[in-house]
Amino acid sequence: MTLIGQLDASHHKAHVPLTFEVPSGTTQLVVRFKALPQREAGAFFDNMISLSLFGPAGPRGARHNNPVWDFAISETIATPGYLPGKIEPGTWTLYMDCFRVMGRIDYEVDIDCQTAPGAAQPAFVAAKTQARGRGWYRGDLHAHTLHSDGSWSIGDLVAWARARRLDFMTLSDHNTTSGHAEVHSMAGDDLLTLGGMELTTHWGHAVALGVSHLPQWRVGPVTGQTMPMLAADIMGKGGLFVIAHPMSPGDPACTGCRWEYDDMRPGNAGLVEIWNGGAWSDYNEEGLALYRQWLAQGHRLRATAGSDIHGPEGGMGQVGFNNVEAESLTALAILQSVQAGRNYLSSGPRLILQAQSPEGTLASMGETTAQGAVFHADWQSQDAALTLSFVDAKGVQRHHPIAANSAGRAEFVGADGFVMAELRDATGRLHAVTNPIFIG
Repeated sequence: MTLIGQLDASHHKAHVPLTFEVPSGTTQLVVRFKALPQREAGAFFDNMISLSLFGPAGPRGARHNNPVWDFAISETIATPGYLPGKIEPGTWTLYMDCFRVMGRIDYEVDIDCQTAPGAAQPAFVAAKTQARGRGWYRGDLHAHTLHSDGSWSIGDLVAWARARRLDFMTLSDHNTTSGHAEVHSMAGDDLLTLGGMELTTHWGHAVALGVSHLPQWRVGPVTGQTMPMLAADIMGKGGLFVIAHPMSPGDPACTGCRWEYDDMRPGNAGLVEIWNGGAWSDYNEEGLALYRQWLAQGHRLRATAGSDIHGPEGGMGQVGFNNVEAESLTALAILQSVQAGRNYLSSGPRLILQAQSPEGTLASMGETTAQGAVFHADWQSQDAALTLSFVDAKGVQRHHPIAANSAGRAEFVGADGFVMAELRDATGRLHAVTNPIFIG
């Protein structure tokens, strides 16, 4: 069957459904999609349409912002981004997720319901990572492959994580979990693999960590759901919900990337990605300021980092990774510690914050201490000379210069609301930052 039609600027940031009937006996769906023009005359950016598929039994995946629109699914195989499984007879829906529509677009969709036996796909077998016991583990919580808009395979991503000597890494492709089985087959005693998904909407992105199902990601009239409802659903199923790069450049360069949900600023979110991408950037600085504003308002949020890598590094520079104190190198233990804030974010230096209450009780990052506590920041750095600062609800409270290639401890008292520690170089670029310790 062939479906044709037009889109225009009124469809910008809309989800346009195309329904079709699949007859009994269908073993494979082959979908071919064309949309022209790719870019309007005089425009700076291409039109941007992603395709997501829903069968009678629920979502069957998406391939966000990928230049290859055509895909096929059967019970045993599927194009990256989509999920294999039984092809149920009945009404199916192909959504054109219109992230950027700059003018009139003519589209054509060819849908072929095939009945020939499908090819078998080798089953991926999950590999095990031997637990190492309590310790500090370093890893990434945000990365992409060709299962969405990445330029490399899952194997390439895993090789990158090993080359970086990470203890854990996360696959979080846009609006799909189709790569989970493969990435888990590539784990080993040297590397724990975690499953996730980046909910990629028209008005903001969020990383769902620890999910094995394919979460709903649309909000608004198409589903009747709000972002707080979607966040609650993910957290209710045991996942973590992280507001991603909240102050990223938004439309039109990165349509939907900036966090625009007024009902979740921060709403029921518990985690915020404050270090996104490679070396520290201006939009990360703005995101950190927003995060601290939320903390000063009394929201007890924890912070994460994510490389958001999409392919070979190029000029990524010093990536901020999560350094997590966990009971063991297992998915459950790592995610529990991330949720609790028992981690610091760093491109290299070690930076650990603790507090001792007037009664002598110790509190770690992510925990709560009493008014009048003494805060200690321990550092170890092979970087050039840096400045250690303590930050509370009123802003930067104390600077402490540290020499290159040094280790030591600095102390701070008289804090208000919360305390974080950070390391910056002479240009102001962040090298490390802790999660907060809350007061009272």
